[in-house]
Amino acid sequence: MSIISIPFSIALLTALISGVARGYSGFASGLILVPIFALLFGPIEGIAISAVASFIGGLQLLPRAIKLADWKELTPPLIAAAIGCFFGVSFLVSNEPDTITSLMGIILILASLMLLSGWKYSGPHNTYAGLAVGGLSGGSLGAFGVPVGQFFALYFLSSSGDTAKQRAHIVIAASCAVTFFVLGLLFEGKVVWSTLFYAAFVTPFFMFGVWVGARLFQIMPFSWFSKVVAWLVAATGVTLILS
Repeated sequence: MSIISIPFSIALLTALISGVARGYSGFASGLILVPIFALLFGPIEGIAISAVASFIGGLQLLPRAIKLADWKELTPPLIAAAIGCFFGVSFLVSNEPDTITSLMGIILILASLMLLSGWKYSGPHNTYAGLAVGGLSGGSLGAFGVPVGQFFALYFLSSSGDTAKQRAHIVIAASCAVTFFVLGLLFEGKVVWSTLFYAAFVTPFFMFGVWVGARLFQIMPFSWFSKVVAWLVAATGVTLILS
């Protein structure tokens, strides 16, 4: 794809919008970035570019999140997500692109329905629950390239603590999963020069969006934003299936 083209301009705009979503909510960026990049660049290439941009762009959120985090609560899901994500990548790269695209679309529609319904996790917050949500999140990202933030969000937003602490947990968990996803892609040889080339243009737009979103978090309510993201995700999921 030429960097001077309408499709690449769409990619840059998508990176900016998804960056705002990441900075504001602590997650949600991949729900926009990954499926649209999969359509523009192809499933594996699009997922790899998204992962690199998300990894680098999300680093600016970590210093504050680390200070607010409860590491006793965070450790089990982080461990499970890292393992599930790293080993799930082998399934992703061994399947046909059309299969991955369709599965991604189905999971995105389900994720959007969960966000729109307002369903909240009401179970326990212990080691076993943390391992389960981490394994589900990491496995989904590794095996299907599906963003994991919504699963972490449903879990952590139902825990005790203020909104800033809950968001910090989501930020750290999503960043950890993306880190091991990138490592898995590197191990499988799917991060190539073209990936880094496109990511070099996309990432600055994503980073600026994250910066804007982090500041919007201080002044705007989350409720309306989550519904907008959910409808965008649903529309993208349908597009992926039909494509």
